[in-house]
Amino acid sequence: MILSGGFLMPQSSYRHCALIVVTLLFWTAPSDAREPRVTSYQQAEAFAEVGDIVRHHYYEDTDAVELFHGAIEGYLSKLDPHSTYITAEQLRKTQERLEGAFEGIGIYFDLIDNFLTVLSPIDGSPAHSVGMLPGDRIVRIDGKSAVGIKPPDVEDRLKGPKGSTVRVSVQRQGFQKLLEFDIVRDRINVPSVPYAFVVADNVGYAKVNRFSGRTTDEIRDAVGRLIGDGIEKLILDLRGNGGGFLEQAVSVSDLFLEPDRLVVYTEGRRRGSREDHYSTHDPVIPASMPVICLVNSSSASAAEIVAGALQDYDRGLIVGHTTFGKGLVQKQYRLKNGGALLLTVAKYMTPSGRPIQRPFDQDRHSYLEAGHDDYDPNVDPDSTTAKPIYYTEILHREVYGSGGISPDVVVSSDSLSSFERTLARSNVFLEFATRQATEFTSDFDSFDDYFGRYRPGRREVNAFKKYLKSLSEDRLGVEVSDRAVRESGDFIKERVRQQFAQMRWGTYAAGRVLIDQDPVVTNAADLFERAIALLDSRAYHSERRSRSGSGTFDKVR
Repeated sequence: MILSGGFLMPQSSYRHCALIVVTLLFWTAPSDAREPRVTSYQQAEAFAEVGDIVRHHYYEDTDAVELFHGAIEGYLSKLDPHSTYITAEQLRKTQERLEGAFEGIGIYFDLIDNFLTVLSPIDGSPAHSVGMLPGDRIVRIDGKSAVGIKPPDVEDRLKGPKGSTVRVSVQRQGFQKLLEFDIVRDRINVPSVPYAFVVADNVGYAKVNRFSGRTTDEIRDAVGRLIGDGIEKLILDLRGNGGGFLEQAVSVSDLFLEPDRLVVYTEGRRRGSREDHYSTHDPVIPASMPVICLVNSSSASAAEIVAGALQDYDRGLIVGHTTFGKGLVQKQYRLKNGGALLLTVAKYMTPSGRPIQRPFDQDRHSYLEAGHDDYDPNVDPDSTTAKPIYYTEILHREVYGSGGISPDVVVSSDSLSSFERTLARSNVFLEFATRQATEFTSDFDSFDDYFGRYRPGRREVNAFKKYLKSLSEDRLGVEVSDRAVRESGDFIKERVRQQFAQMRWGTYAAGRVLIDQDPVVTNAADLFERAIALLDSRAYHSERRSRSGSGTFDKVR
């Protein structure tokens, strides 16, 4: 018996089933009505014959399900880079990520030296409530060893229905005996806005990680709190935001735009397939509040819709790097085996008519790698001359097409040395903080005191260097020289300060320290004069339009 499509069937039925499946897989409408349809069937039959030959004559045993998945992936690889097949398990994880919720204990984790290590408990989660800390090593789950556990098994053993209990045994730095926690699982809401705070001079900052089911509500609440704290300017950080729900992108844009503004539209291959998405409410963010939206090469999809709408309506200054350029609409087709086909059915266009999708004439791997390249061609003014020009809807400013959202102002992050990149990719700062955070931060009773006064110095750098040299070169992947540490001193101090905050006060505190040290945010805060000038010009032109009798804001198509 073999498993096919989620049903058990006799092996003798395998060829017949495969033929049906690949017939559907390979059938396409003939480009010429006179072309006999048997061609597609013959291709499918040949594919089934290949499957039979492989199954009977290949020199090793084969996995029919794995080969089937590979066949689908190969077929879809001839389409665009974003049409894909996902298994039932991948579909479940995708839905959890998009919904921003799951049932479990609520930790961010990594596997460090074969140990299941807590990077951070999610604020308000069961793990947080029982007192788990960053750096804790979970060595047993319900009495069974967790040393050497694989990532999929972590989810299987820690996640579970709300109200169920799991016992975890924790090894903690400074404790000789294991700590035992009986944790009652609950529904965990993973925030899409992990932190928002006042950064300086009445400037508010809000980080948005994804567009999940509650993102609009989270942004509304976060910015509302900041307005209550007296902010007059806002930085909306969409860097690293890979997207999410289209509806959330539209409703987030709705927070900033007047009613009846076209936020985004989609176009498919069929005539009449265009769908328009409009703002529907009065803006929640005051029309007089200047906005700077931060983007980079990892801002994609829904994040690009929001950035494109803010730019096209001259509502915010876009700062950073050109975005990824993921502007294709995937429709989910559920399959009988529990998996799903995510098929591209349309493309996203900004209000000015710009396609968000960048060209994909490369292979899929090169396309994805190029999308995250740190180099931004817009740094070179000559590089924009070949790009199609579009115009914003109110001020008729020039903006560029051909993929992604090009920023109004290019601001680059500080580049890291190869030594610093190696440290950043590893977990050495977490491990160092686990061992020594208490020693260096014991004088601070509150995060506010720590944030205001603590700045790591030579003592911390030397302690960190000593720790690095205690690790093998194979473990770290780079030679630790006195010169490398000395040249990376500022980077080490910043990361140590951030990780100590994470250890003592959690994710929000770590985010506050991270942004305090972020040169892009610092540079963005200095650009508000331009954002204010943009807003003033927008208000002036809107008033002129209103007085001319054309209506304050007509729908723009």
